[in-house]
Amino acid sequence: MAQFNVATVSRLLRAMKLARPRLVLSGLPTALKYLVIFVFFLNIRSWPLGWHIRIWRPAVWLRVRLLLVNLRSSVYSKDKSQKIEDKWFESVSQLGGNPLDVTSHYRTWASLDDSDFNGHLSNSSYAKTLDAARFKAAIELFPLLFRETAWIPLAGSYFHFIREIPMLASYEVRSRIAAWDSKWFYIVHRFVSKPKKGGRPKKQIKQMPRPTVLPSLRTVSGPEETSANDTPVDSVPETSTNATLRSVSNIIAAVEPDGAILHTIAVSQLCFKFGRITIPPSVAFAVNGLTGLDSSSNPPPHWDKVRELAAKEAGGSRKKMAEFLKGGWRNVPEGERWWEQAFADVAERNAANLKDVELLKMGMDGARQVEIHTT
Repeated sequence: MAQFNVATVSRLLRAMKLARPRLVLSGLPTALKYLVIFVFFLNIRSWPLGWHIRIWRPAVWLRVRLLLVNLRSSVYSKDKSQKIEDKWFESVSQLGGNPLDVTSHYRTWASLDDSDFNGHLSNSSYAKTLDAARFKAAIELFPLLFRETAWIPLAGSYFHFIREIPMLASYEVRSRIAAWDSKWFYIVHRFVSKPKKGGRPKKQIKQMPRPTVLPSLRTVSGPEETSANDTPVDSVPETSTNATLRSVSNIIAAVEPDGAILHTIAVSQLCFKFGRITIPPSVAFAVNGLTGLDSSSNPPPHWDKVRELAAKEAGGSRKKMAEFLKGGWRNVPEGERWWEQAFADVAERNAANLKDVELLKMGMDGARQVEIHTT
């Protein structure tokens, strides 16, 4: 008898649990019911795995395209199939592009779940959107690197908020490499939107000269303030930190070529890794076909060297390229390092940009030295 009662109660509880959502919806007026469903779908980007889908979408799409190429070439011999795959990777790389000029575009909108109670894109959503924009840029710029299972860790990101992005507004993140050294490379991201037709033109942020002093957290009197009409308040004294942020914004012109409105500037500090081994940025750029040489030749002059490492047709292989990325580049004599020669024409421009972006890193490193008082 006790078993019968327990089984009966269990069935009743399960039936009540399944019927509960139906009872809630059926008890609501029709208009309110549709409003609840509408709001639920408005927040679809915050559903479980929503962030992962946005992040991995460009990588999955690249993998699907590669799969289709492999399926079409499966009727051929193994050698010919490998050559077809090598050619395809060359076709999707930025062959002959200047790393300081190639721009990646990530388009999205300020959804309800990404906005705050002020009706603007929330501060945390800038970082969430930047994850997707940064990953898309990496896939577009370095497909040959990911082919060899290399990866790109993020060391830091910095934001400079200029104008708010209204809720439900469409905007775009434009990402471009700003500079690099022997280990790190820096990407400047610009959050922009297209101006409304017939709307009042936004006032441009005044460009400032490069700072001549290093940032010091002890002398900062406060963050940059802006008035309601987006005009900087002249009464706020210019500090070294403010000058640093403005100097970074000068790396890419504040006035967009297409007249887009600038909302926020972000800087990402990254490096390339193969396992735990660091790959110099110039090596990673060069093996993906990027070059700084002022030449109209495409592919660039150093591409034959890359093909000797990676392309089966030129005597290369994926294993050979992997060994090179793991540290084989160290065995190349100083005067024969073609990846360094590939960027000789942009060395001065890179050095000037590097000086600016490194000020941000130095400022944050200085924050570690600020004394913390505990009570």
